[in-house]
Amino acid sequence: RIRQKQVAILTRQLATSLEAGLALMSALHVVGSEMEHAPTRALLQRLGERVQEGASFSDALAEHPRVFSPMYVRLARVGETGGMLDAVLGQLADMLERSGELRERVKTASIYPAILMIVGLASVVIIVTFIVPRILESLGTDRVLLPLPTRMLMAASDFVGMYWWLLLGGTVAIVAGFRQFVLRGPGRPGWDALKLRIPILGRLTRQTEAARFARSLGILTKAGVSITQAMAVVIDTLQNTVIRNAVSSLAQSIQGGESIALPLQRSGLFPPLLVQMVRVGENTGKLDEMLLRSANVHESEAKVTLDRLVSVLPILLILVLACIIGFIAGGLILAIVEFQSMGVGGMPGR
Repeated sequence: RIRQKQVAILTRQLATSLEAGLALMSALHVVGSEMEHAPTRALLQRLGERVQEGASFSDALAEHPRVFSPMYVRLARVGETGGMLDAVLGQLADMLERSGELRERVKTASIYPAILMIVGLASVVIIVTFIVPRILESLGTDRVLLPLPTRMLMAASDFVGMYWWLLLGGTVAIVAGFRQFVLRGPGRPGWDALKLRIPILGRLTRQTEAARFARSLGILTKAGVSITQAMAVVIDTLQNTVIRNAVSSLAQSIQGGESIALPLQRSGLFPPLLVQMVRVGENTGKLDEMLLRSANVHESEAKVTLDRLVSVLPILLILVLACIIGFIAGGLILAIVEFQSMGVGGMPGR
């Protein structure tokens, strides 16, 4: 498997080699010989063999759909036809590097909340399973006489102790079902629609998808691809199914003779700045330039929104864990107070 990071690296090196005046075969050979990543080196060797056999570079790329997206192949074909493969590969490298930077930023930002959640849940399980039963057993008070929060805590402790295997298996089943049904199955549209309604996450999703839309469409139109052909490729670059369906309707409206800005605004899913810059680009004949500028703006805004989400999420997790720990502590304190107000054997103390 070749990750997008490796694709960005090989694209940048190929663009640099072609800009330096090397022929395509020579560039593939030179870049392949310098690659340390073995699968990428084998891929470049295979691409070189296909080009040497007479296939075009874009056709050779199309034989590896899991590595090169339809947009990548389409732009490479445009670059070959127009004699500007080096410039097109440079634009593709810029797009892949920006996308990879944002993706790595998301991964880095999710590490701390994930660690916090795992440690917090593990702490709660240990407290409920091992510590709470010993404290309550040492009191020796009849369970019926204990306050309601303490009895709820004891019931939770008994359930975790007896059915921990059921909880573990249920968690694994829920995660697997979520991945298969929601992330990869028929529940994906509903999940994507829900993400758009969550305050900060919805804003981040809109900005990220707007940046993908603007950059991919800007690169394609700058390379000379018609709007109708470019829209078919742009749809594949979007990840949110709701926005993808909106762009599909947008493509149909454009084929019907409408401008881009009007159906873009009518969808209500894209930031007003993108709509305004598209309108300006259409009126001035600089649509590609306005789209690329808009992509830069929305990528910067997405980074700010991501930082805001990262600062808020740990606080929410801490509050949830504090409520759980507070309930446990409250149940224990109430049990101790009830024990002190009772005599030995459950008789009222004098």
